Amino acid sequence: MSPETALTILLVSFVVLFTVGVPLAMALLFSSVITIAVDPNLSVVVLPQKIYTGIDNFLLLAIPGFMFAALMMNKIGVTRDIVRLSDLLVGRIKGGLAHINVVSSMLMGGVSGSSTADVAGIGAILIPAMKDKGYSPGFSASLTAASSSIGSIIPPSILMVIYGASANVSIGALFIAGYIPGILVGLTQLVIAWYYAHKYGIDMPSKEKKTRAEKLEILAKGLIPVSVICVIIGGIMTGVMTATESAAVASVYVVFVGAVIYRKMSFAILMDVAVETALLTAVVMLCVGTATLFGWLMSFYGILDVAGNLFETYASSPTIFLIFASILFLLLGTFMDPAPAMLIFVPVLASVASTIGADPLQLGILVIMALAIGKITPPYGISLLLACTIAGIPLTKGLGWTVVFFGAFCALMLAIVFFPSITLGLPTLLTPELMGR
Repeated sequence: MSPETALTILLVSFVVLFTVGVPLAMALLFSSVITIAVDPNLSVVVLPQKIYTGIDNFLLLAIPGFMFAALMMNKIGVTRDIVRLSDLLVGRIKGGLAHINVVSSMLMGGVSGSSTADVAGIGAILIPAMKDKGYSPGFSASLTAASSSIGSIIPPSILMVIYGASANVSIGALFIAGYIPGILVGLTQLVIAWYYAHKYGIDMPSKEKKTRAEKLEILAKGLIPVSVICVIIGGIMTGVMTATESAAVASVYVVFVGAVIYRKMSFAILMDVAVETALLTAVVMLCVGTATLFGWLMSFYGILDVAGNLFETYASSPTIFLIFASILFLLLGTFMDPAPAMLIFVPVLASVASTIGADPLQLGILVIMALAIGKITPPYGISLLLACTIAGIPLTKGLGWTVVFFGAFCALMLAIVFFPSITLGLPTLLTPELMGR
């Protein structure tokens, strides 16, 4: 069988399966199985070998650690403390609830590393409150979904772990590089929220004053998630821990916080979170394994070499290459889950980046941002869909303001392409020893 015929079978079967509603991981697996079965040049032994190779990576052990820590923080009630801290910081500004939404997502991003966890936690609290204050349901859902993207950019980020593993880039350096872009995303959304509140004259600043004791209590409880971030990032920056080790330490630390400070820890809660973590990790690892198999088959049949040659031919400079890569992943993010998209396409792009002189760290942040914003763009748009479900509106009513947030996001990505110091400045300053890994 010719490579062209086998490649056609692989891609067509995947598109058909995905179009009829087969889950992405299963579509990747079944299309790969069909191709291996009809190609006499391949043995079925390739199937378990490549899937196992995809998940057999020490760096990926950080994923269940960060998931466990995030789920446990939500379980013991940290989300409400984050909202209260955000209220203390920005609640007295006009459009305060919208600002609280964005700031909560920025703080939550440093805890969960997951945009869907952010939407579920923050959205359930703030979307109904925003509607009561006069915000349109569409804007409330759009803002919540857009701000949730920060959870994939501000560390710890599961997407950063996957990118680091697939591109052989330091996860610690990625974590540090994500802070400034993540904060800039939050600031652009705060500006849009301020404009909305002024345009429609809603959500005036609250005149209710809190006592000093109340402020200290809110501050003390709100700093708990910040302390988790300090454990993770501090351990990496000082060289005491790797990203994987910091995830394990963070999990133990969160259990300690739940037991000693919140006094909500029990064996039942511990088991519930452990089981949920195991189930979510299994889903991620299945995507990782099947995407690795699918990507290997594409490489085996030569399509990734063709893609690499196209990039090398038409991307005449690192800047053009980064723009092309950003557009590619913006498109992929509209219909693919981020993990398979990265595992299939990042290895070849990282190879081209090293050839053409583009920084793999800068490429990584752009890829992560593009796939993060993909969670609010249909047809995939899982974060927007979840936010609209919480708001009780159809997906179409959330699209208007989503376009505005998407445009601001793309403009920021373009700024990162032309000003590399936005991503590279902080890791170069704080962790130069990680930049070459």
